[in-house]
Amino acid sequence: MTSSAQLKRDYIWNTLGSVMNALASVVLLILVTQILGAYEGGVFSIAFAIAQQFQIVGHYEMRPYQATDVEERFSFGVYLASRIVTCSLMMVGVFLYAFYSNGLSFEAVLLALLASLRFFDAFEDVFHGMFQQQGRLDIAGKAFFGRVCAMLVSFAVVLLVSRNLLIACIASLGASLIAFIVLNVPEAKRRSTLRPVFSASGIKSLLVACLPLFLGSFLLMYVVNAPRYGIESAMSKEFQTFYSILFMPAMVINLLSGFVFKPLLNTLASLWARGDRRAFFGILAKGLLVVIGVTAAALLVGYWLGIPVLSFIYGIDLGGYRPELMVLLVGGGFNAAAVIGYYGLVTMRCQKAVLVGYGVTALMAFMAVRPAIVAGGLWGASVLYTCLMALLALILFALVAFLARR
Repeated sequence: MTSSAQLKRDYIWNTLGSVMNALASVVLLILVTQILGAYEGGVFSIAFAIAQQFQIVGHYEMRPYQATDVEERFSFGVYLASRIVTCSLMMVGVFLYAFYSNGLSFEAVLLALLASLRFFDAFEDVFHGMFQQQGRLDIAGKAFFGRVCAMLVSFAVVLLVSRNLLIACIASLGASLIAFIVLNVPEAKRRSTLRPVFSASGIKSLLVACLPLFLGSFLLMYVVNAPRYGIESAMSKEFQTFYSILFMPAMVINLLSGFVFKPLLNTLASLWARGDRRAFFGILAKGLLVVIGVTAAALLVGYWLGIPVLSFIYGIDLGGYRPELMVLLVGGGFNAAAVIGYYGLVTMRCQKAVLVGYGVTALMAFMAVRPAIVAGGLWGASVLYTCLMALLALILFALVAFLARR
């Protein structure tokens, strides 16, 4: 079990890293819209969303499995080799998609560069999984905080000077590479041999074990971004910017699930392994109570201050979009609840059940996205997101209860 002092450090640095990552997304969109306008903001938003979709390929959702691999079924060398494989596939997919869908255009190059930034998120995660597996999530949080900060500062400075998105992305790539090496490699060397083990059987076993989690996560990202894809196909780039701005506060609620549960993955795994079901479900229940409380507070603050503050920060008039903001905040609460259910199922090693939940929700998203947005515009996109998150949370917790009873 993790000591209380170490758990406190884990919480602090995991929270700081997660907050910095969330702030980076917010600040980047603020900079682009304030400096270059709503249209460029829309181009940036959809490129960022697609980059997140391909980032799932790089992550392959190994982190929860690696962090809870208390019996060390796979060595770090196998985890590292597997991540090299998945990140290579990620970048191949990004470049093929970017130039197939956009040709030799500004949007294609921008998408490729933004996704390259996400490469560092995916690749360094295997080192952070090792730190967490060894009970040192605080080291991962420090490294993540520092690298994201370096990326954000370099992007902001170069964009302000050059007023060019492509140049800002290139500068951020250089800063991210340097920060990744400096903040991760020395500490990792002290804890393990950084030699990838390209064992066909080992890599295959790990990829097969994580396949349901990967497919589920890929489908979840599709579900989360489905309204953006619908807006891209049916509305102008400016509405893409409006939706992205209104969606930002909902991310704050979702972040809390990470604050609460990432540091507790080791504890959850230990409780489940030794059969302490009461304590295991007690942690899940407390997480849900936190999500409910924060969602209620976000709705109260968002109703009175959300639209004026967002309009001021982004330099765009959002008057008339308060109903969409309220609905998206509720959706953020359901998303956070779904994450808690997800972690519960992963700890129980019920990866296939996760895939069932995400698959059903993704199918509903695919069927409903275009009709909802054609009929309701941004309102339709907001309601669709919230309904999908509610459905997902309901399915995942129903599966947790059913499988635990079995």
